[in-house]
Amino acid sequence: MVKKGDTLIEVTLAVGIFSMIAVAIAAVMSSGTAGAQTALETTLTREEIDTQAEAIRFIQTSYSTNKNSTEDNKFYQLWRQKIVENSIDMTTWSEERQQAVLEYHPDDCSTVFSNTDIKDHAFVINPRQIGNFINNKSGVDVDSVYISQSSDRLTPASVYPRLIYGTTQTQINNDTQSLLSSSSDVLYRAEGIYAIAVKDVDTTTLAGNSTSEPAFYDFYIRTCWYGADASRPSTISTVIRLHNPDAI
Repeated sequence: MVKKGDTLIEVTLAVGIFSMIAVAIAAVMSSGTAGAQTALETTLTREEIDTQAEAIRFIQTSYSTNKNSTEDNKFYQLWRQKIVENSIDMTTWSEERQQAVLEYHPDDCSTVFSNTDIKDHAFVINPRQIGNFINNKSGVDVDSVYISQSSDRLTPASVYPRLIYGTTQTQINNDTQSLLSSSSDVLYRAEGIYAIAVKDVDTTTLAGNSTSEPAFYDFYIRTCWYGADASRPSTISTVIRLHNPDAI
């Protein structure tokens, strides 16, 4: 019996079919990996937003509970002298400036942090220091909890929105360098996340008080970063409205 092997055409056809299937499988696996990475980044980002929202609520509640205290009260310093003092009064702004800050559809994350109005009012709360702040731990002051853009510690995200803790002045913008120690309570940098406070446009003048107070403050907590192989930024944001204890 004479046995014949596969012809060159048959071998070429088989290799071609195998290659097409292999490419399709690789594409599906790559898409699945990118999807999993995006889901993880989204989850971590939402957790950072929720942490900021709860920290701001806690500060407002603590101030409201102790608002009759003197100016030496820590939450007076934190709420009134930092958060409220640096809030945005839209009644003094043009419509163009208002839209630039309140409408959030950035084409580039870097433009968010270079916007002068945002830079002047952006902040994050260091949640790890609030307990130390309350307990008068040595070296912990208002500026350890309330981190403003003036400290140059609010930057675009190198990976995804996150708070980075540590004290060593080490750059961490690439994979060849290690992250700073997560055991520290000192906030080294906030990447891709910030909050701004906006006053209610209507104000009330309290009896016996020469100053007017807004009824509430809106806090815009925003994030911006580039996901896996993304050319356009990903964004997640939320708004929380807190009443002004001094307007009661």
